[in-house]
Amino acid sequence: MNAAIVEDTQVSRELLSEILAKYAAIQGIKLDISAFASGEELLADYRPLQYTVIFFDIFLDGMNGVDAAEKVRETDSDTLIVFITSSGDHMPHAFRFHAFDYIQKPFDNERIYRVMDDILKRVTRPDPRRLFFTYEKRDYALTFSDIVCVRAEANYVEISDRNGDVYHPRMTFSSASAQLTQDSRFLLLMRGVLANMDYIESISADSCELKDGVTAPINIRNAKKIEQVWKNYRFSLSRDAAVRKITKL
Repeated sequence: MNAAIVEDTQVSRELLSEILAKYAAIQGIKLDISAFASGEELLADYRPLQYTVIFFDIFLDGMNGVDAAEKVRETDSDTLIVFITSSGDHMPHAFRFHAFDYIQKPFDNERIYRVMDDILKRVTRPDPRRLFFTYEKRDYALTFSDIVCVRAEANYVEISDRNGDVYHPRMTFSSASAQLTQDSRFLLLMRGVLANMDYIESISADSCELKDGVTAPINIRNAKKIEQVWKNYRFSLSRDAAVRKITKL
């Protein structure tokens, strides 16, 4: 595992680094820790999936932690983000970027250990749900979490994944939808268009903006209802993270 700490106070950087190093030693895992004094320093040579988790202090000199996290999310939807701050006022805004957790200062060993326990469980637990199909004489098994959008195309469906790959297997939209809609992440935008809400960036009156600039049409008549479902989903993520935080205190 690789962890990054973005904190402009040297004492806090060193303290968190020490706590993470102790955790890794206790668990017997290899954990490479990189520390940065600013968001700009982290982003200078950032690459997607470079870190398993990034700990962002929200109040940074220069670019603040929320803005830095937004930049990370432009190219990386998978790295886990944990915000650290002395105030809980920014929690709703911070969770727009699918933050994994939110830690208030002063933090201690046990608080960080509990967060790391959850991270370790998540990164070592595979997503068992997969969509199986054949395309261009190859068999695929995409995890639900990797699927961004599915659209109907006559006797085919178009499947877009998080890596930007597009598949056109010969299968019905209804058969794909029957499987995917068992997962609460998937939202029917209109007849023949299904999107993973984890990748939705925004919803307007007639379209939905997804990861990497992908645009999907929505049912105009139900636009408000569709947008509300998405907002409720985002709120549930923030609420669950907040509950997880409270139960660890």
